[in-house]
Amino acid sequence: MKVKTLRELFEIELCYAYDCEQKLVKKGLPEMIENASSQQLRSALQQHLEETRTHVSRLDRVFSAAGLQPNTRGNDVFDKLASAVKDSISHIENSPLRDAALIVNGNLVEHYEIATYGSLVSFARNLGLQEAASLLEQTLNEEKAADAKLTQIAETVMNAQA
Repeated sequence: MKVKTLRELFEIELCYAYDCEQKLVKKGLPEMIENASSQQLRSALQQHLEETRTHVSRLDRVFSAAGLQPNTRGNDVFDKLASAVKDSISHIENSPLRDAALIVNGNLVEHYEIATYGSLVSFARNLGLQEAASLLEQTLNEEKAADAKLTQIAETVMNAQA
């Protein structure tokens, strides 16, 4: 299918975001929490898991505000990022080094989400979907905060221990 309009691109990227958030809630974040050795990292990931559940319900509201039915769309980019988490877990012993790798993996996912949500906010505004833009911007800000929190844990604790 050729994408011919900004609206179509918005819908596709919205479905990718929904797929990503669903996968993070169901498996991605719980797996990272289970495999982190640092309590500080586990707590940060647990907090973000709760936020991610909110992101899913907020995306339901975005779909509604845009006159769409909630839907996922297979997302190869996110799937490759999730595969990197599995590699870190299977190739690094449970240690601060694994935690440092999990932070890298988490930052990569957050950067992907920041790029996606930043674009979705802009698309929604251009399409006159102000309610959707506002909801998406809330999530964008939470993704930026999660990225900053992971970076702070890496720089102040984990990298030195690794």
